[in-house]
Amino acid sequence: MDQIKRMECQVQIKSSADKFFDAYKTKAQLMPKMADQAVRDVKLLKGSDWNSEGSVRKWYMIAGGKLINTNM
Repeated sequence: MDQIKRMECQVQIKSSADKFFDAYKTKAQLMPKMADQAVRDVKLLKGSDWNSEGSVRKWYMIAGGKLINTNM
């Protein structure tokens, strides 16, 4: 299985920079609404909430026209 070490893309974000940063750090479940061209879904796999230390999230993203997923 291939591993993604780094992924970059340009997407139009439907929010201010402050809201985007807050969502990325603490409310990842909102990312599909903010960057729907690249992010399809984010699920919390481990942890008590989105902002808890040690939480694990699975990101479902579109890259090169294919759906990929990664844990962060």
